[in-house]
Amino acid sequence: MKKIFKKFILIDLALYALCFIAIFIESEEVAYMNEQLGLGFSDTYMIVAGIIAVIILLAHLVNLFLLYKFKGIGKAMYLVLFVITSLTYIAQGSFVYGPYDSLFGSLSWAVSGAILVFLYFTPIKYEFERGY
Repeated sequence: MKKIFKKFILIDLALYALCFIAIFIESEEVAYMNEQLGLGFSDTYMIVAGIIAVIILLAHLVNLFLLYKFKGIGKAMYLVLFVITSLTYIAQGSFVYGPYDSLFGSLSWAVSGAILVFLYFTPIKYEFERGY
């Protein structure tokens, strides 16, 4: 079960990378639709949002390492980051997503759910009690 859990951690890491790459291959149609819907933001908003995104990304990367090494703090940190990420999605409002953004984002949420199940409802949860 530990090997499967570690594979989910690696899949989560790969999906984060793919989500990041998908940002840069957004089609002109999607960009145009977001523009037409008035979803353009001020420069200040984009800078603040970018800083928050980088902080969350770095925290998530550190957290995946802690989970991979079965460190106790990683379990609680994952749940907190999941909630924070969920709230940032709510706060950002509506967007038009392309097929790659949508696919990789959906898979990432599914993998996050699987990791949460591992962390709180399988014997893996006991590995984190020993790993501080």
